[in-house]
Amino acid sequence: MEALESQIARIQLGNNKSSQAYVYVMAEKAPVGAAELYLVAELPLFNPAAEESCERICLAIASALKRSYRRPALENNFENAVSQINEELGKLAAMGQTQWINKLNCIIAVKEGQDLNITSCGKILAYLLRNGELTDISCSQTQSLPLKTFENFALGKIRLGDLILLSTAQLFNYVSMDRLLNIFGNTDFLTATQTVIQLLKENAEPQISFGTLMNLQVPEGETPEAEMDLENYVVENSGAGTNLLSKIFNYLKTAFAITGNPARVPKVGLPKVSITQKLKNLSGNTQNFVAKSKGFWQFTKSSARTVKNTANLQNFRQLSSTKKFFLASALILFIAVIANIAIAVHLKKVRVSHGQITAQLSQVQTLLSNAQSSLLYKDDASAATFLQQAQGKIPKADTVNSANKTLYNSLVAQTNDLVTQMEKIFKPQVTNLGSLGTGDSLIKLPDFAATQGKSTIISYQKSTGQTQDGALKLEISALASVYLGGNQAAVYDGSNLYIWDFSAGKILGPGFSQNVPSKDGFGGIAQYPVNGRVYVADKKAAEIVSFLPGKSSFSKPVVSVQDPSISKAEDVTIDSSIYVLVPGGVNKFLDGRLTSFTLQNLPTSLSGSGKIYTEKDFNYLYILDSGNNRILIFDKSGNLVNTLISDDFTNLKDFQVDEKNKVIYALNDGSLLKIALP
Repeated sequence: MEALESQIARIQLGNNKSSQAYVYVMAEKAPVGAAELYLVAELPLFNPAAEESCERICLAIASALKRSYRRPALENNFENAVSQINEELGKLAAMGQTQWINKLNCIIAVKEGQDLNITSCGKILAYLLRNGELTDISCSQTQSLPLKTFENFALGKIRLGDLILLSTAQLFNYVSMDRLLNIFGNTDFLTATQTVIQLLKENAEPQISFGTLMNLQVPEGETPEAEMDLENYVVENSGAGTNLLSKIFNYLKTAFAITGNPARVPKVGLPKVSITQKLKNLSGNTQNFVAKSKGFWQFTKSSARTVKNTANLQNFRQLSSTKKFFLASALILFIAVIANIAIAVHLKKVRVSHGQITAQLSQVQTLLSNAQSSLLYKDDASAATFLQQAQGKIPKADTVNSANKTLYNSLVAQTNDLVTQMEKIFKPQVTNLGSLGTGDSLIKLPDFAATQGKSTIISYQKSTGQTQDGALKLEISALASVYLGGNQAAVYDGSNLYIWDFSAGKILGPGFSQNVPSKDGFGGIAQYPVNGRVYVADKKAAEIVSFLPGKSSFSKPVVSVQDPSISKAEDVTIDSSIYVLVPGGVNKFLDGRLTSFTLQNLPTSLSGSGKIYTEKDFNYLYILDSGNNRILIFDKSGNLVNTLISDDFTNLKDFQVDEKNKVIYALNDGSLLKIALP
């Protein structure tokens, strides 16, 4: 039996910042024995940060394959290798790396003498070219389990002259099967490989990544050393189109009629040539270049004069009827050519735009699938990330053509369903209790919810259900307030703290200003019944100061928390821990120290403006997200319980929560809404 040798071409395209997929290609000798190991793998690349994870998965497969062939050849070596690879992938899934499940496109092949073992999963190409015919030898399953990703494998004999093609599925988008048969049927292996490389360089878009291994069986010892250079060839993209410098160079080359030896077609490599190198290759010296420039300028001026003279009306009148006819015909033809070019350019732009939209929808589909898979594995953080990425890639409805409309509508519906599922959206019963005027904050008292206008307070009395003017009186402007107990409340006017007897309608004493923030530094106010102190966030000082209320004023300001994050405080609340609402989340402080606390990641992030509230005996933490017109309910561990939305939520400003009676009073525009808690 004649010994065979592999003549290999390894082509890899992409793996750059614009790639939509991560591709890994390996062609190596086994550590022990004469076996040859081949691997082509592809994983979707949703963002550049995912590249490291994709590489880790591919390296895990390659390492498991190599480990299996570190021992002398055994009859079931390949079967053991497949088992070890499945086990390695199962471990990755158990560790939470599940993004590759049913997304991995991979083929593994091992050649030992004339025996070829092969296994694959996902959408991958594996063909045997023999006697001018391509035979599919892949054995992928439509769906796989993490513990049995590679379920089937095949064993066959290869012969002299056989060409084994292992590739990601993108190859046939740029080189048809018939074209491939023609290329390899009419030229030697090296020339055929160069032709394929050239086609890829000319046609593949920047975002496309794929890898290809071509393995030709030749008699042992007949492979020229030069041809083996292709084994590690990596193709670079030529880009989306010709760049400006290239256009300028081509123009100058034509205009100056630069001559010399024709460009040499490289035998093996097809690297990019820089503009500097191109200029170095220009024939002639600088003087010749300047002379040609002058000649070109003279030619341009002469041509312009000729055109001007020809276009002269008197000259046109002197032309014969036949010449006038042909001139008019040429003009009409010229206009038609220009129109056709314009139409062709427009149609090309439309096709490119539709192609981009189709690619976007495909990415959205993949991201939504990943989000659903993450939810299945209870990985809410990853699911939210995938969903946010999908939402960011959904194109505008008016840019989607009719061919993609059905898919677009389906993806929008899937996105909305996932948002509803992940954000636990609930539409509560909402009652409009009437207008409270133009105030931006609620005065929150046990039996009243009120706002202060320019001169009066409009209040809603919960026990009677009446809205009235003048039931509450306050002679200062209250920018914020908090209930203290009995008939008293603390009032902040932008520079001082006061004690207000709301039953008597009067301020009990002078304002207290020591350590009280100014209006532009105010970041929220809260009261803690256990120690009776009032806590105020000072954004300028980046601290929270507590004040002790007395009979008629405050005293003993104490800095309870100092932290840079307080400079961005939107509101504060307290239940023994202090919670500070900041853009993007909530910081929790216990005994003056920042603790580990994170709100569950949501598809729709917090808007960065709103209010926060809880109490010592409350089960939940409530956030009024003004920018998104919703109310979020979390447990004290940061897990989402419900998201309350309603058509009545048009401009939420402030709220008061009564968890015991399962009701929220919310100030929306100038109206007071009563919201039933689930």
